[in-house]
Amino acid sequence: MYTWQDLPEQARDAVTSACGTIRQVASLPGGLTAGLAVRLDTESGTRFLKALPDDASSAQLYQRERLVGATLPESVPAPRLLWSGHTAGWVILLFEHVDEAREIDLSPGSPDLDGVLDLVQVLGEALTPNPGAGVPPVTESVEFLRKRADALLASPPVDLEAADAYRHARTLLELDALAGPTLLHADLHEGNLLASPVGVRVIDWGLSCQGAAWVETALFVPRLILAGNTPIEAEALAEQVPAYKDAPETAVTALSAVWSLFREFVARNGPPGIRASRARAAAAGRAWVQYRTS
Repeated sequence: MYTWQDLPEQARDAVTSACGTIRQVASLPGGLTAGLAVRLDTESGTRFLKALPDDASSAQLYQRERLVGATLPESVPAPRLLWSGHTAGWVILLFEHVDEAREIDLSPGSPDLDGVLDLVQVLGEALTPNPGAGVPPVTESVEFLRKRADALLASPPVDLEAADAYRHARTLLELDALAGPTLLHADLHEGNLLASPVGVRVIDWGLSCQGAAWVETALFVPRLILAGNTPIEAEALAEQVPAYKDAPETAVTALSAVWSLFREFVARNGPPGIRASRARAAAAGRAWVQYRTS
């Protein structure tokens, strides 16, 4: 985890030039990329800064977020990217700060659910067609998941549950069914959704891609299950988003399988620090696959 002082002086000077005198710096919890994440109290207001050395493995995600931030329409409820730089070997992103924000609650009956589903619908409408962000197609992202899924199914571990359901759902995958003109966030979950006095805000666009609008909602379904909703409840919530009603049934089932099998793979082979969380995600996804194939 990096601190403000880890940022080279040249880069800190560039940030100061962008936002004015910095009165106070407060470190914030970082995500999986372990980059610099700080709140800045500046003469132009409170700002959120994230940065990462450009030779870090996750730097490409920051670069992608930089591309997206420069093109998001005002109608998208997300903190604005105020300035970005590639300075002294660091990728730096300066955003509006979301004041009085808290993490979203996706559990059954949560009062946050309506606002989140409204946001998913707004994203599909405002980001179709893609406003110009140079992001890869969703098929490329799903192909990455598919390779891990197939590796697991080729030699399934003895503790892999629902292997037959997984195999059946996997056979339904046709990547072309996922293609489309919409800019997708593709990683909506509690950590990337903030409840604020002015509504739900979405952050962290590092995994964004382009595809069919319904894919956004489909990728969100296992997150709803992970939060405690049953597969039936999660599907019912998803169907409140108009784009999801047009989703091809077989494509959704196939996507549920590769999404879940990837988590099954990481739960067994990923870095030890994230295996438990990926096992929980895999269990949620597995329940969804079993529901869709039963």
